[in-house]
Formats: sequence, structure tokens, C-alpha cells
Amino acid sequence: MSLLISLVPLSCNKTVDTLSRTGQSDTSLTSIPLPEALKNGKPTLAEFGRGTCIPCKEMKPILEYLALEYKGKLNVPIVSVDEYSSLTNYYRVMAIPTQIVFDGSGKEVFRHIGVWPKEQIIAQLNKLGIK
Repeated sequence: MSLLISLVPLSCNKTVDTLSRTGQSDTSLTSIPLPEALKNGKPTLAEFGRGTCIPCKEMKPILEYLALEYKGKLNVPIVSVDEYSSLTNYYRVMAIPTQIVFDGSGKEVFRHIGVWPKEQIIAQLNKLGIK
């Protein structure tokens, strides 16, 4: 028996910048793959999305800002749900964008679905001791 999971964007689809074939944003700021990020001892804010998803596109500059602001303290990978369907299924991502916060040991500690304002992300990171 197989389980079918559909990913439903939280907004209309339009063609926008795509994620690269490596599952990462086309910027070097978010270039660490999720499996590596979860093993390096730093907390991780991972976004699961698709380059054609408008809310995902809205999140990209926020994630890039956070990658710079928390450089050396926080991993910020962007995972393409199309290229990494096994990771998407493993983490039970049902809608995009989905952001998952992992602690330094790789354990999921928080999850958000949809566009997540920068100020709210920073507040959540502060609650988790990431400053």
C-alpha cells in the first residue's frame, strides 16, 4: 500500500525564480544541504518549498536575511520539494512553504506553514536561545 501526499501551495502558482538542481536557493547563502545541516551541531531553519510558489518566493529574502544575520549560528537550507521528495515525505510536509526549526542535535522543535514574517521567526529563534 502506498501513501500519496499532495503538496498544496498556500497561494496561486506563477512562474518565478526556481530552486537549483541541488535543492538549494540560487544564492550561496542557503547552500548547505539539509542532511549536512542536521549533523553539524548548529540549529537549523529549513524551508520546504517550490520555486514556482509565490509564498515560497516571498520567503526567500527573509531566509537570505536570516542566513546572513545568524551566520555561523544557524543553518538555513531551502529544500526543493520536487527534487527532494523523499525528505519532503519523511518530514510529512503537506503544504508549501513549510519551515521546520531543528535544534543542534537535529530534533524538530517547531514547525510553521505559510509565509512567516521575519519578526516572528526571530522571536521564535530567541525563545529557542538562538540570538
